[in-house]
Amino acid sequence: MAYFICLAMMAISLTLSPFMMSVSQFLLLIVWLFMGDPVKVKFQRFIHNRIAVLLVSLYMLHVIGLIYTSDFAYAFKDLKVKLPLLAFPIILSSVKPLEKRHFDWLMLVYVMAVFVATCISFGTYLKHDYGNIREISRFISHIRFCLNIVLVVGIIAYYLFTRPAPWWEKLLQATLIVWFLYQLYIFESISGYLALISMVIASLVYVFFNKVQSTPWRTALLILIIGIPTAAGIYGYRLASSLLTPPAVDFDSLDKKTAQGNDYQHDTVAFPVEDGKYVGLYLCRTEMRETWNSRSTLDYNGLTLNGENLEATLVRYLTSKDLRKDAKGVAALTDQDVQNVEQGIANYVNWSHPGIHARLSSTLFEYGLYRRNDYPNGGSLSQRFEYTKASIYLIEKHPIFGVGTGDIPNAYKQAYDELQSPLRQEFRHKAHNQYLSITVGFGIVGLLLFLIVLLYPYLSSKRYRTYLYTIFLVILLISMLPEDTIETQAGASWFAFFNSLLIFASQNKNSHPETK
Repeated sequence: MAYFICLAMMAISLTLSPFMMSVSQFLLLIVWLFMGDPVKVKFQRFIHNRIAVLLVSLYMLHVIGLIYTSDFAYAFKDLKVKLPLLAFPIILSSVKPLEKRHFDWLMLVYVMAVFVATCISFGTYLKHDYGNIREISRFISHIRFCLNIVLVVGIIAYYLFTRPAPWWEKLLQATLIVWFLYQLYIFESISGYLALISMVIASLVYVFFNKVQSTPWRTALLILIIGIPTAAGIYGYRLASSLLTPPAVDFDSLDKKTAQGNDYQHDTVAFPVEDGKYVGLYLCRTEMRETWNSRSTLDYNGLTLNGENLEATLVRYLTSKDLRKDAKGVAALTDQDVQNVEQGIANYVNWSHPGIHARLSSTLFEYGLYRRNDYPNGGSLSQRFEYTKASIYLIEKHPIFGVGTGDIPNAYKQAYDELQSPLRQEFRHKAHNQYLSITVGFGIVGLLLFLIVLLYPYLSSKRYRTYLYTIFLVILLISMLPEDTIETQAGASWFAFFNSLLIFASQNKNSHPETK
């Protein structure tokens, strides 16, 4: 019972408490030391489990990286963050798998914990108590939070379609799926959207190969497998086209003077397009400056609270509200609008109606600035281009074994300087791609080991190819493309916990994991 309670605490903490993540792992270790067989027997069980040893080798890779590192302070901090990669494979592979009912209860605890976390974030969303939509995730990164949401959707769908239950329970499960999908929608996480689509396709492929034999059903599934990504691609392309293609402008028909008699500037060349609108139409800087300075303590020629150019932010915000960039337009802003501009929010729609449309709009605008002015600061997509350039530069310099466990931050700092990157110092981060991060740290050798750790358990035996492990692995692999998933406590804990749980403790296993 104590073992199950510790696992349940861990499941709860993944989205609700980083502090409890550490406490849960510590308590789990204490319980493991004193429960059941002697520690020597449990450790021998782990040693003879080749998959468990393989999973632990990922942590040992980071230990070996100490040999050729120089910044041991960062190295030991990194090893501490990634302790779950060591602890969970050892503990869960060396004890008896969970009983089916206990595994089901653990999944329920996890679902309810994520539900509570989404309720808290949704309360923040309703109060508009945030400057950026990602801030509504109160306890962990919004990207890691979205990965948890996507996994929960898959777990609920699994029980919805495979387990008999009363109609009201099925209705509750379906309602929860809708709730979580809506929460994912408002988070504007492109990696979350990609993970969801990938999980749905993986689910259909899994059912196609494992659950359906009749030709009509297999044909229907095949149509969905092909149709869903195709439809998503077409929708994304059409939406992007509408956001990038403003209507033609007849300059002769445009007003030349403001209501106060000052000249308008109409510029469709120097200014970008946003939400399918020319940002540079109906500009009168003199009136904007005077009216803004009368409404805000932040100077028009200065910066927003998050360090962005205030004039550029104000111009974009007025455009998003279909207001002219003059005294009348600035005067029409509400006090909330003024506060939004001060905080650096440049698009009213992104603040009032977050979702895939708003996220794609801001991403395309950022990319347009990057292409036009080589300006990557403040845009997550454009910054990732710079991260990738620096990563490839470092891999070319250290291709075989990388730079070592502790030298990654210093290596990136040096790379940005040598490449003369336009990124500001506060935006000069690591790769934001787990595969690149591993390769920078440990070279091609490390990347090959990393891929083996991720894929070998699933490919080694049919007994591990359960539905839940399939969708978890797909979500994990996709998440590592736009993010370095296991470089934070929340990401490393989520990966290590579910990876070990679904391999060694799943209710779908009828015996101990495969041993030598």
